[in-house]
This record gives sequence, structure tokens and C-alpha cells, in this order.
Amino acid sequence: MKEDTRDKILISALNVFSRNNYHAASMTMIAEEAGVSKGTLYWHFESKEELFRELVINGLDYFSQRFKEIASEDISAQEKIYEVISFGVKILVENSRMANILRNNVQLISEDFKKRVEAKHEENVEIFTEIVEQGMNEELIEKNNARRTAVMMMVVLFTSNANWLLDEISDTEEQVEYIYNFLMNGICRKEN
Repeated sequence: MKEDTRDKILISALNVFSRNNYHAASMTMIAEEAGVSKGTLYWHFESKEELFRELVINGLDYFSQRFKEIASEDISAQEKIYEVISFGVKILVENSRMANILRNNVQLISEDFKKRVEAKHEENVEIFTEIVEQGMNEELIEKNNARRTAVMMMVVLFTSNANWLLDEISDTEEQVEYIYNFLMNGICRKEN
């Protein structure tokens, strides 16, 4: 029951932060959205900042879990890369306002929290590096530094400007195709 209430609060906080910016969102709004008293809310989370940080870490955990699932599938690296891009675009589209809130509130990132976020990012880079190494072994991707290649691919997908790209292309499948083709083919004009 305790975890159900905590999860309900987190989902409600995500909704409230997504509809409002961080500073406009209040613990009262979050409690009302969750259908709990402010006392219950404060029993689970000391502050709005703590709640916001928990959302960020949960989001990064969600990415890591899905990346691990994709990496462990018995499919080609090409299919894995496509799945990662498709998953990333879907999440960015569904949570674009939340991503903007995080980017616009960097002051919430203490040194300790920054280290936790960096550790989560590092975990995702390692998982994606495995997929890139598989692609190199399958001769899909040019043999190079797998980690750097993975980082560059993730930067394209998860950059702070990703929302602009998503706004430019309204069809999700078209967005996935564009990003996939850009990552896999680059910007060089190929001679036939």
C-alpha cells in the first residue's frame, strides 16, 4: 500500500510538473492530483525538490531498464538501434514538457544529485556501447571507438535540441526514420 501511494504521488507529480513549470507547481497541486493529504505527501517526500529529483532518477532508471531489455534481445544491432531510437522518440514526445522543465531548472542539480544523474547516464552509455560493438562485429557500423560512437549517437537522440527536431516532424514514425537514417548514414553525400 505504501509503495502504491508513493507511485501515485510520483505519477501525479509528473503530470503537475508537465502541465506547469517547476516553480508554478506546488505540493498542494500534487497532493490534490494524487488524491492524498499534504501530510501524506510530505511523509513520502520532504520537499518539492526531492520529489522532482526522484522523478528524474526514476526516468533515468526507466531508460536504463528499457535499454537493457533492447540490448539483450536476440536481434541484429540494426534492429536494436532502431528500437532505441523509436523508444527515445516516443518518450521525448510523451514527456517533452518534463524534459524542458528539467533543462530550465538546472539550479535544482546539486553536486550529489549531478553525480547520481551522471552515473545513470554512464550506465546508459555502457548499454548502448554494447549495441554499437555488436553493430561493429556485424559490420553494420564502421570499426572505431565504440564508446565514442555510442555517445555521439545518444547525443543526437537525447540532445537538448531534440524537441525542436520533434516539432519539425509531426509524424512519430517519420521522426524515427529521419533520426535512424541520419545516425546510420550521416550527412555525407554518397557517390553511386
